[in-house]
Amino acid sequence: MATKIDTTPVELKHRYLSPQQVADQLPGITTGTLAMWRHEGKGPRYRKLGRIVLYAADEVDEWVDAGTREGTSDGY
Repeated sequence: MATKIDTTPVELKHRYLSPQQVADQLPGITTGTLAMWRHEGKGPRYRKLGRIVLYAADEVDEWVDAGTREGTSDGY
C-alpha cells in the first residue's frame, strides 16, 4: 500500500533574509560587519542551515529597535 505524502506548502514562522539583504537594509552595515558580529556573538540573532546564514526579518527589526536611545547619556 502506497503512503500519500502531503505536498502542501508550509507557512514559515518568519520571513528570512540573507546577510546581503540585511546589509542592504541597514545603512553603514556590511556583510563583513555581520560576519564579525556572528563570530563575536553580537548583532542580530541568526540561523545556520549548513553553510547558509539566515536572519529573521522581524528579529532584525527588534534588534534595531533595542538600540533606541534618548540621548548620548543613555550609554552603550
